[in-house]
Amino acid sequence: NLFQVCQRCLVCEVRISVIMPAYQAAETVGRALRSVSCQTLSPIEVIVVDDGSDDGTAEVAESMRKHLEGINLTVFRQKNLGAGAARNKAIIESSGSLLAFLDADDEWMPAKLERSVAELHRGDFSLVAHNSWIVNGREQLLNDCAARFKIPGDPYRNLYKRGYIDTCTVVAKRDLVFAVGGFDETLPSAQD
Repeated sequence: NLFQVCQRCLVCEVRISVIMPAYQAAETVGRALRSVSCQTLSPIEVIVVDDGSDDGTAEVAESMRKHLEGINLTVFRQKNLGAGAARNKAIIESSGSLLAFLDADDEWMPAKLERSVAELHRGDFSLVAHNSWIVNGREQLLNDCAARFKIPGDPYRNLYKRGYIDTCTVVAKRDLVFAVGGFDETLPSAQD
């Protein structure tokens, strides 16, 4: 199918930087990085910012370098300034035209980046995001962000109760993230 070939070419030309804040994530950062290495569309780089951890998070992240074949891994350490500051540091250091956000305690399904980039190109959007699953052992809970978007009433009130967008699902154009000033570093949570 010619459309599939053309769509594949659009996807292949994109340069994706994965932005990963990490705090006290020695037990989970390896799993998160493995999920990046399994992507059907590989990013050019992963930038991990260890936000003042004292549990060996940076060392575990560094040890994953051999599993990220062809993907550049950069690990920064900073004093504990919060997730917003860690994301901003990674964004500044990134070189891709698209940013994909993944926290160190989350992971992606293998086709996540490929599908997200295809959607981004399909509508020439600024960002794409989707629902996610919260998994705790055998329990799985759908985090239905789309449903919250459709709730009638004041969108700011609905956003205040529970955000529409799960950060680890977002792929956004880097220049637009810069244009809005990145993440608000003064907020202890919900910087996104």
